Amino acid sequence: MSTLSLYSLVISLFTILIPLASAIPAPEPPLSIPGPPAEPPPQPGDGSGRYKSDGLCGLNDVRVHATLEAGVVYFRLRGRHQAARAMDHYLSYSGEDLSVSVDLMMEDTPAFMQEAHQLAGKMAKEKIESTVGPWTQMDFSSGWTIWNAWNDAKNEPHSYDWYYALGEYSYAAAGVVSQREGGGKNLKYKVHVFDRYNWDSSNKNNTFGWGIVSLSHAEIGHLHKCGSAREYKIRGSSRTYTVNNYDPNKPLPPPK
Repeated sequence: MSTLSLYSLVISLFTILIPLASAIPAPEPPLSIPGPPAEPPPQPGDGSGRYKSDGLCGLNDVRVHATLEAGVVYFRLRGRHQAARAMDHYLSYSGEDLSVSVDLMMEDTPAFMQEAHQLAGKMAKEKIESTVGPWTQMDFSSGWTIWNAWNDAKNEPHSYDWYYALGEYSYAAAGVVSQREGGGKNLKYKVHVFDRYNWDSSNKNNTFGWGIVSLSHAEIGHLHKCGSAREYKIRGSSRTYTVNNYDPNKPLPPPK
């Protein structure tokens, strides 16, 4: 074969193969798990009012602040470190967001962990069932759901530590469902948490489990209004949970 014929053959092969190669779609980049939804609006009566809206603090505010500082010490002695951390942050009056460990919240509160993972499974299944046509991966995100920290069946908190730290709070589930090569599905998801640490203006009393010590919501909230403490927001996201060979028609396995 002459050099010219060999050259022509190579050029012809490139002419045929290059369009074929360019027609092969590039692998789809993996989707990221969505972050937390937009902040839920404050509930009616939530919070005590504007920061420093009442001018100087009075003698009762000094008493309440000192009582809460002693309460922080009490919480720590009882091993309720999350309650101590949350209250201490309020008394520091920085107003900065406080980050919490959602994984620890679920570890300490098995009932919450079960509800959160059930929500993730429910949202993933609904996403699959509502999708028409072929797909390789899809993300999903729930709205906020309120977690009632009080166990009505036992007439006590699910977790005393987290109850005194957050009380009721909002949680959401978000994740990604993907098709496996050769069949089947994988699921990856996270649990997000949001709360506002504040006190309303009611006369409802709170003992915090401190025995005879009792303070009203209005008294504690007034520290925010006179500038001796400050309301803030609490946020957190769990680690990524993975379910290989995910079956939307079966309950999610316990998280690992």
